[in-house]
Amino acid sequence: MKVSYLFDVDGTLTKPRQRMDDGMSCRFLHWAQGKSFFLVTGSDKDKLFEQLPSSIVNKASGVFTSMANELRVNDRIVYENKWEPPIELLTLLISWRMKSPYLNKRPVFLEHRVGMLNFSVAGRKSNTEERDSYYDWDRLYRERETIAKDIEKQFPRVEAKLGGQISIDIQPKGNNKSLASKWVRKTRGGEIIFFGDKCDEGGNDYDIVQDIIKNGDGEYYPVKNSLETFELLDRI
Repeated sequence: MKVSYLFDVDGTLTKPRQRMDDGMSCRFLHWAQGKSFFLVTGSDKDKLFEQLPSSIVNKASGVFTSMANELRVNDRIVYENKWEPPIELLTLLISWRMKSPYLNKRPVFLEHRVGMLNFSVAGRKSNTEERDSYYDWDRLYRERETIAKDIEKQFPRVEAKLGGQISIDIQPKGNNKSLASKWVRKTRGGEIIFFGDKCDEGGNDYDIVQDIIKNGDGEYYPVKNSLETFELLDRI
């Protein structure tokens, strides 16, 4: 049976917002020989290349970026979902950041990508140590979860998912990572195997997992980090 492997990137193939080192790159490319794999990330194309070498990105059968709202095959855009967030939503996000009690805020808290918004109270310019600090703080106070629920309550046609360590991915309802598994199922058929680190409800990998469960045509592996992913790949 034809098998398509789908991988989240941040926290699954790499450490959060870190570049895959040469050893891991060689290890992945060796594993990928003779296999068809797709990358499924909430980030845009530029950030993807910051984390993965071109040797891996170019070998992928397809690259789903911006929560699968954009698909490239052989660097050709197959589809992209345009979306202009309402001004009321932007105002709400600005308000949440202003009233957040978190102290160590950095620049760039809103980023408009194809078909989605990425929002971060901590700020996307946070370094690794600052990201870890906010992640630990958020695990205690659950700020992102509270904000995401408020977004979905006030904007019923929008969904908000926790992504990475510091951000929330916001997009029209249904335009999430499940777009990737649906496209692969429709165009390739066969079995789908997915790896992701945000597979629980509220995480940005949750919908692709639910799509696989609903259709009963594959497996999924919730991982805690990239090391766990590579341990699973060694067994596969």
